[in-house]
Amino acid sequence: MAVENPVDGYVIKKQVTATLKGHSTVQDSKNSKQDSSKNKEYGTKTVPYYKLFSFADTLDYMLMSVGTISAIGNGLCMPLMTVIFGEVINSFGSNGNPKEVVDAISKVALKNVYLAIGAGVAAFLQVSCWMVTGERQAARIRSLYLKTILRQDVGFFDTETNTGEIVKRMSGDTVLIQEAMGEKVGTVIQLIATFIGGFVIAFVKGWLLALVMLSSIAPLVLAGAVVAILVSKLATRGQAAYSVAATVVEQTIVSIRTVASFTGEKQAISNYNNSLIDAYNSAVLEGLASGCGNGLVMLIMMCSYALAIWFGGKMILERGYTGGEVISVLFAVLTGSLSLGNASPCMSAIAAGQAAAYKMFETINRKPDIDAYDTNGQQLQDIRGKIELRDVYFSYPARPDEQIFHGFSLSIPSGETAALVGESGSGNSTVISLIERFYDPQAGEVLIDGINLKEFQLKWIRQKIGLVSQEPVLFPCSIKDNIAYGKDGATNEEIRAAAELANAAEFIDNLPQGLDTMVGEHGTQLSGGQKQRVAIARAILKDPRILLLDEATSALEAESERVVQEALDRIMINRTTVIVAHRLSTVRNVDSIAVLHRGTIVEKGPHSELVKHPEGAYSQRMYEEASQVANDAVGSIRTIASFCAEEKVVELYQRKCEGLIKTGIRQGLISGIGFEGKTTFADVLRVFFALTIATVGISQSDSLAYDISKGKSAVASVFAILDRKSKIDSSDDSGTTIENLKGEIELCHVSFKYPTRPDVPIFKDLCLTVHHGKTVALVGESGSAKSTVVSLLQRFYDPDLGHITLDGIEIQKLQLKWLRQQMGLVSQEPVLFNDTIRANIAYGKEGIATEAEIIAAAELANAHKFICSLQQGYDTIVGERGDQLSGGQKQRVAIARAIMKAPKILLLDEATSGFDAESERVVQDALDRVKVDRTTVVVTHRLSTIKSADLIAVVKNGVIAEKGKHEALINIQDGIYASLVALHASASS
Repeated sequence: MAVENPVDGYVIKKQVTATLKGHSTVQDSKNSKQDSSKNKEYGTKTVPYYKLFSFADTLDYMLMSVGTISAIGNGLCMPLMTVIFGEVINSFGSNGNPKEVVDAISKVALKNVYLAIGAGVAAFLQVSCWMVTGERQAARIRSLYLKTILRQDVGFFDTETNTGEIVKRMSGDTVLIQEAMGEKVGTVIQLIATFIGGFVIAFVKGWLLALVMLSSIAPLVLAGAVVAILVSKLATRGQAAYSVAATVVEQTIVSIRTVASFTGEKQAISNYNNSLIDAYNSAVLEGLASGCGNGLVMLIMMCSYALAIWFGGKMILERGYTGGEVISVLFAVLTGSLSLGNASPCMSAIAAGQAAAYKMFETINRKPDIDAYDTNGQQLQDIRGKIELRDVYFSYPARPDEQIFHGFSLSIPSGETAALVGESGSGNSTVISLIERFYDPQAGEVLIDGINLKEFQLKWIRQKIGLVSQEPVLFPCSIKDNIAYGKDGATNEEIRAAAELANAAEFIDNLPQGLDTMVGEHGTQLSGGQKQRVAIARAILKDPRILLLDEATSALEAESERVVQEALDRIMINRTTVIVAHRLSTVRNVDSIAVLHRGTIVEKGPHSELVKHPEGAYSQRMYEEASQVANDAVGSIRTIASFCAEEKVVELYQRKCEGLIKTGIRQGLISGIGFEGKTTFADVLRVFFALTIATVGISQSDSLAYDISKGKSAVASVFAILDRKSKIDSSDDSGTTIENLKGEIELCHVSFKYPTRPDVPIFKDLCLTVHHGKTVALVGESGSAKSTVVSLLQRFYDPDLGHITLDGIEIQKLQLKWLRQQMGLVSQEPVLFNDTIRANIAYGKEGIATEAEIIAAAELANAHKFICSLQQGYDTIVGERGDQLSGGQKQRVAIARAIMKAPKILLLDEATSGFDAESERVVQDALDRVKVDRTTVVVTHRLSTIKSADLIAVVKNGVIAEKGKHEALINIQDGIYASLVALHASASS
């Protein structure tokens, strides 16, 4: 089903795009104003044309030189042909003998043949050289832009750009730049040569007639200049608008499960269309300006032709001009003037390329404060690993008025292990970011072995530091390639050893493709624990002198945590290690523990000393049996920077582009051969002239064949999606609804395999009943597919065999949108949109949420207090994927969003895994209140949170291996659940 926007008439299918819904009217207005101001900001900015060729190499200059000379030669062919026309006319008029006429015409025809051969060769070289050099330079600009993006400091991504804008510039703007420096340049040079050559010949053949016709040039140039300026401004404005729209699409597609879960498709399409209104208006005005400009040019030209015919007749009668001279002058001026009209579309493309290049070149020329490619700085033989933060003052670039540290100091001797604990948002993970030099402090110093971090070569020092973060970032390639990011040129044996040390080898071996298994976008084909183990293996392979563990085992169940913790303990020997953790059981044996509170160390010492002070902050946290979550989520750019993988990413990108570049060059050569510009001679002069003029048009349109070919290729993938019939269609309003839903869930003999791994059975005859109003907890080892149950209930997938019912009705028979509206999802890795906290919470409600409802939901989720502590409060922008908030803060906003939905069924997929003890207790109390009279499915590896569940189901090997209440399961001798509890208790003790 399609939804049409009444304003712009764009029809976009729901399956193609989705974005945020539920914004308040005030916020929409605010965003619109911001977008408009952004468009205006870029509206008049272009680069000088010569700057487009800043990245040409020697071969490009040779190609451009040959292409230019050939274009001039090709352009002069048409004016020269007008001389031949004149000779033809004079041959008819000067000879009465038919035989002599034929001989004269034959000689003229031979000249035409020579001219045609020259034109063919010149046209081939013109188009081929310019297309090849355009393809080469555009590929170089793409690669350099990506390289420059990767060299920027993390603060640049916090404040100046986002993923959607980068993707749009690399995929869209570079095409415009390529067109502005490719075959269209040759066409413009050709047309200018035609214009100049035509008027030179006209003045030589009949200066007075040419002078009269020259009067049309001034208005032609003026009209063309005005059109070029207007088109350039409108094109820039349109590109800025499309950049905003691309950001909306990118963040939505990445968060598609959240969009689907909250039934945001319909409003998503509306908001996406709204984001295109400015682009649409710019395109309409651009087309109007181009059309009016071309029409004005043609009007002026046709008037000049009328003048030339009238005045040419007078010249024959009064000045003794021959018919051939008049025809030569008329056609020389005609071809010259037409060339200006034909140049208009090319000039528009060049203007659009100049506008597109502005922001890209500005980024390419940006010198970051923290340069990943800077080769200056010290490189020692090795480092001991002593870390010191001395009197540090720091605030994040995105929130400069919110001080994180003010006079913060911390010292960690080399070879020792220090743990940072504290409530969510205390600045623990900020210490990690400063040590990795993702940011520089505004004042104070960060020292390693007594040397300021700024004095080291950045790439070298980062190679000495290994990072494992709370939310592991994997790249969409194989497990093997993800682990290999830790070390250039790693052997298969080294990769295998790192996987075994991280307790990842066993689950990898169980996959059909082993290490070659593709992990999917953001690692979605692996469970949370599996992703974490791959990330740990990646860090192990790096063999760093300093190890930074930011909630490194938070996603693992008890057994995996125990084994991985042992592995980490082994590799921490003789390494300086900084641990951020909320499980105090994992940091009891460290050399020193620092307790942070609001950016200040309130307590410090080993575990044995800190527990001697029962009123101390650490002892209080011991009583609560947990600690803090990581502060700011570390995004993909941090992972790339940490592993010094910038060059590897650029190299990979270049390899991906090689095929496209070669294809473009081949197309350039083929297009060059096809660019002929044929002419014919006919006995009837009228037909001769008509065909000649038509041939000019054909030859010019032939240069657009490459553009048409590119357009067809681009649109093919779009129509493939538009024509695709979704098996689970969120826009399908068919299906039944249940008037008084109870929430009785049953999974009957369910078998399931993921579409991307059809050879790996996930469930084999799984059966489970969840009675209405009851709470069922799913537990099991990491990778046992507990979260897959949640995905099936939400109908992200349908089972291969068996069926799932809700109140006795198969969920496939229910209206999909209605079904998802009855369910509230809070997942392990919360997905927030790059908008305000208010908009993210309001996303949970169909329609407009009131301020009172938003605040009530935030209070219930224990989020109101921290939101109010932010300078912008509920208007705080959470950043791309919420990376301006700590892990615990993101999770609380996600819970508030689910509470806003008031669902009949609550799905909690590790909903409290990122909290410190106090936040977990308060949020768990809130969730307990929300769960009353609601059917609740809880997925967790923290067994302490589900003891009161009505039913606990243990998932293993694709089936329910055990189920019952906690008291019954714990008493089963050698039972799976009992073993998990024992391991959990052991890990916590």
